[in-house]
Amino acid sequence: MSSHGSHAMSNQPTIEVAAGSGVCFGVRRALELAEQAIAEGRPVYCLGPLIHNPQEVARLAEKGFRIIQSLDEAAAGTLLIRSHGLQPDVVAEARRRGLRILDATCPLVHRAQSLAAELQDAGYQVIVAGDEAHPEVRAIRGYAPAAIVVGSIEAVRRTDLSARVALVAQTTFSPDEFRRIAAALKSRDLKEVRIVNTICAATVQRQEAAAELAGRVDVMFVIGGRNSANTNRLTDICASRGVPTYHVEHAGEVTAEHLAGRRRIGIAAGASTPQWIIDAVCQRIRDLAE
Repeated sequence: MSSHGSHAMSNQPTIEVAAGSGVCFGVRRALELAEQAIAEGRPVYCLGPLIHNPQEVARLAEKGFRIIQSLDEAAAGTLLIRSHGLQPDVVAEARRRGLRILDATCPLVHRAQSLAAELQDAGYQVIVAGDEAHPEVRAIRGYAPAAIVVGSIEAVRRTDLSARVALVAQTTFSPDEFRRIAAALKSRDLKEVRIVNTICAATVQRQEAAAELAGRVDVMFVIGGRNSANTNRLTDICASRGVPTYHVEHAGEVTAEHLAGRRRIGIAAGASTPQWIIDAVCQRIRDLAE
């Protein structure tokens, strides 16, 4: 936990960054692999944004890293599989086209993919707790094509289930919602319900630290991409503590109005938010407070 601020004599507000904020190990690894691939001098492609942070994606693009929507856009070179993973049939097609594959799938996402595949092979109806449109969930379903995705207990109640079901989760899914879905499955008249918690522990710790900080500051800034599921969840968690909460992608979005009359300022950041963006937001707050 870092504290930026000075003693009570100055008019500077105190700025505290929640523990565990910023780039997680899976994202850090993906960024390192991207930098290494760029340094080799060959074209490097990624299907969809490498991470859910537009500023960092733009920084890599300046170095020649290319985001594509289809394999048709890739000439010879390297395809980097992003931290969210990629469906195995897409990877196979990329290999067939002669692309070198560099796999930056988060190890925890890999685990969810492998478990989903194993459970489906073992005869379970696999249920993924998550957001159906999220790239990580789409990749998991690539490994277990018959899997059903549910985002809430209402979805569980609406779904026809087989006798034996197994529940896994998107790694950034809400632990509370996961517990509710698991309980809803257990309340159904099924022969067997296997619960396998694949939620990332660091995600849970980040959420808990942000909630704790939000409970004792005057305003919260949550930094991360608008398209980042875990950042949006952090924003909801902080706002639920009753503190004014602002989701910002970069320092330029912080205004004097946000800070008016607020002495204790809390900052949390999503798993795809690099340190340079967090530092810039802290500096912006100090500049505005002058």
